[in-house]
Amino acid sequence: MPDLTKLADLIISGRGREVEAYTKGLLSEGVTPETIVAEGFMTGMYEVGRRFDQQECFITDMLMSARATKLGYAVIQDWLGATLPVCKYKVIIGTVQGDLHDIGKNLVAMAMRSVGLEVIDLGVDVPPQQFVGAVLADPKVALVAISALLTTTLPAMRETVALLKRCPAANRIRILVGGAPVTAEKAKAMGADVYTQTAFQAANAAREMIRELEEAGNEADNP
Repeated sequence: MPDLTKLADLIISGRGREVEAYTKGLLSEGVTPETIVAEGFMTGMYEVGRRFDQQECFITDMLMSARATKLGYAVIQDWLGATLPVCKYKVIIGTVQGDLHDIGKNLVAMAMRSVGLEVIDLGVDVPPQQFVGAVLADPKVALVAISALLTTTLPAMRETVALLKRCPAANRIRILVGGAPVTAEKAKAMGADVYTQTAFQAANAAREMIRELEEAGNEADNP
């Protein structure tokens, strides 16, 4: 049986070219893209996330692993001849209005993509109405991730959460918040569904919420 553990180890080590070659080999042996993603790419990136959260590796290590994962995804996309459909639902992410910082947001977006999520990045200084408009424009959006670095932009985050909670799509989305001035207590007070401290905590929380939505959708389709 092909060794998916080796692929995960290559991801963890950030050895991109070896990930490419090994992914090609797995496909030629008949391993499905879904298995490669779930048991190779995601397993590896989950471990990278754990190490990063425990301060056992650095941002540079995480970036190398994410790049290796991206190269592996590209192999699968070429093999399929189309964009790899990673899941039914999408994530919107952005930094709140008045805040131009994007490092934290970019790390979260990268971590989410590395675990198989499709992320729409709205950028920085995003008005509350733009978050709402992006949700309403795409019925596949199930999660909105809102970032802030400046304490002075917490009111904008609260306003964004409030507008999302009142918008016509409120019943189909979940709201995740994070950033230096945000705490679990503040997140709860503003009505957010989830608060996380690190990029991979956010990615894991997002993947779990979307997995639950996918399972619920499958049950609805097959009563």
